[in-house]
Amino acid sequence: MEEHHAEKIERLQAQLEQAQVAERRARGLLDSAASLMGLDDASAVMAGIAENAVRHIDLERVRAYRVDYDQEALIEVARAERADSKQEPLPGLATVHMAEVDPSPIPLEQGDRLAEFALGGDDLVIERTDGRRVLAQMRGRHGSDVTTRRALMGILVAESCESIGPRRTRLLRALISLGSAAIEAARVEQFRAHLISAVSHELRTPLAAIRAYNELLLDGDAGEINEEQRLFLQRIEATCMRLDRIVEDLLDLSRLRTGEMPVRQEPVDVVATIEHIIDTLSPEAARSHVTLTEEIVGDLPLISSDPDRLAQVLFNLVGNAVKYVGEGGEVKVRARVVPTRQCPSRRDEAIAAGNCAGECLLIEVIDNGPGIAPDDQERVFDEFFRAHPMESNTKGSGLGLAISRRLVRLLGGTITLESTPGEGSTFTVIFPLSQVSSH
Repeated sequence: MEEHHAEKIERLQAQLEQAQVAERRARGLLDSAASLMGLDDASAVMAGIAENAVRHIDLERVRAYRVDYDQEALIEVARAERADSKQEPLPGLATVHMAEVDPSPIPLEQGDRLAEFALGGDDLVIERTDGRRVLAQMRGRHGSDVTTRRALMGILVAESCESIGPRRTRLLRALISLGSAAIEAARVEQFRAHLISAVSHELRTPLAAIRAYNELLLDGDAGEINEEQRLFLQRIEATCMRLDRIVEDLLDLSRLRTGEMPVRQEPVDVVATIEHIIDTLSPEAARSHVTLTEEIVGDLPLISSDPDRLAQVLFNLVGNAVKYVGEGGEVKVRARVVPTRQCPSRRDEAIAAGNCAGECLLIEVIDNGPGIAPDDQERVFDEFFRAHPMESNTKGSGLGLAISRRLVRLLGGTITLESTPGEGSTFTVIFPLSQVSSH
C-alpha cells in the first residue's frame, strides 16, 4: 500500500515537473517570438525562428529557407541544431548551435520535394512527412481581398529524433505565425528604406537642372520676359524649392535610419539660434497674419550641440506652428532653464533618461491654434503622418516632426508634445544639464 502511494506521488511529481517545463517553454517561446518584431532583416528573423524552434520546442534540427523571387528559388538562410551539451541553460531549454548553411539555390520547380511543397498548399501549411520531420510554409498577411492567397516568404524544415506530436506542432505553428508577421514587417521596412533612398537620390539631379534653367530664364539669359512670365517662373522656383526641401527631408531620414547623419558638438548660443529662426520665418508669418514672438527667460547658458541640426529642429517646429495656427494666430518660442522638479510629469522619464540631475534647458514652441486630437498626438512624430488633413490646405512631406524627434535624440535631448483641441499645442525640446556649459 505504501509502495503504491509512493509511486502515485512520484507520478504526480513527474507530471508537475513536465507541466513546469512546458510552461517555461511556452513563456520563453512567446518572449522570443515577440523579440523578432524588432529585427529589420527578413533573413535574421528566419534565423531567429529556427533557433527558437530548437530551443523552446525541443526539436533536433531546423532549417529555414527564404523565397528569392528574382532567382525563382529557395535559399537556405539558417540552420539551427541542438548542441551536444550535458547541461541545459535552464531546465526545458535546449542549447542551440547555428551551423553553416548550404548556399546553393533550390529552383522552384517540380522534381524537388521542398520546391514542390513551396509551390502547393494553403497559408501556414504544416505537413508531417514521417512523424519525425515537419515541413512548414511562412506566408504574409492577406491583401484587401480576403480570397487572395498569402504570399509565400519562406519554408521551414523541422526534424526530431522522436515523433513530433500535436503539442509541438501547435507550438511550431504559433511560432511560424508570429514569425511570419515579423518577416513581413522587416521586408516592408527594407523596401521602404530602399525606396526612400533611391527616390531621393534620383530626384536630386533633375530638380537641380530645372532650377538652373529656371534661373537662367528669370535672369533674362534666354531673352526678355514679361511680368506674367516672370510670375509663372517665380512660382516654378517656389515649387522647386518645396520639392528640394522634401528631397532633403527624405535624404535626412535615410541618413538617420542608417546612422549616417553627421553630427558635431560645439558651443551653441540658443538665443542667437532662436532669433535666426524668428527672422527667417517672420515674412511667412506676416503673410499669414500670424504673430510670431520670442520669450527668453533669464540668462541662458551655451549648449553643447550641433548648431545646424538644432536650427533644423527649431525651423521645423516653428514652421509647422506658423502653418497650422491659422490666420490671426499667435506663435511663441520660449526658452528657459528650469529645475527638474518643475518639469511636467510627462517629461520626467525623458529627463531622467538624460541624467538631468538638477536643471534642464527647455525650448518651447507654443501656439494657440486648433490643437491636435488625442488620437493624433501619438502619431504626429510618425513618418509621413500629417494631422488635420481635412482642415488645412498646407503642403508638406509629413517628415518634419519625425526627423526632428530623431535629430533631438541624436543630439542627446528629448522632444514632447502637449496639446488641447481648440486651445493650442506646445512642443518642448529638453536638453539635460549635462549638455549645458556656462559662457
